[in-house]
Formats: sequence, C-alpha cells, structure tokens
Amino acid sequence: MSYTFDSQRYVTRGVNNELNPELQLLLWALLDEQIQSGIQMDYLQVFDLTTENEGSHMVQKIIHSQEQPERTKTYSYPGINKPLHGINVWIIDSDEYVTMLLPSEY
Repeated sequence: MSYTFDSQRYVTRGVNNELNPELQLLLWALLDEQIQSGIQMDYLQVFDLTTENEGSHMVQKIIHSQEQPERTKTYSYPGINKPLHGINVWIIDSDEYVTMLLPSEY
C-alpha cells in the first residue's frame, strides 16, 4: 500500500521544542518532493539529522529513509541556522492525519 500524506498535518510538542520552524518546513518539503515525484511511500518516513563540516562551517545533513519499499536519500543544507546533530524525526501517515514526531513520543 502506498501512502499519500495528504491528510491534516500535525507537529508534536517534542518536535516544536527540538526543531526550529525552518527545519520543520524543510522536512515537510522533502516529504512533499518525494510524493510529487510519484515514489511509492511507506506510512513511516524517517529523517536522521546530523551535521557535517564543510570548510569552516557546519552543514545540516538529512538522511530520509523508509522500509517498504526500502529507500534512502541524503541531503546537505549549508544555509541552515543552528544545524542539529543526532536527532531522529518520524512522519507517520495514519490515513486520518499525518504527524511529525520524535521516536520517543510514539
């Protein structure tokens, strides 16, 4: 089954506390980009946020993955204000609503 992630979208308190609005919008945009490209989507989308040194500044690295069908895509964003390291974010489509949450909030 392929999920569309087109229901009402919610963000948990944990995500609001850990991720600035810029990063939240970026994760939604990355999800939407995959949907619009026609890729088969699993109900659980995983985003691993890490940092990487590029010259004299830190770059936000985002690894977007899913299990069924297995797929991983990596992005690097040098312009992110205060990049985060070691944070995992899930976006889950329950058909009734779509939720961005931290794994500890599941």
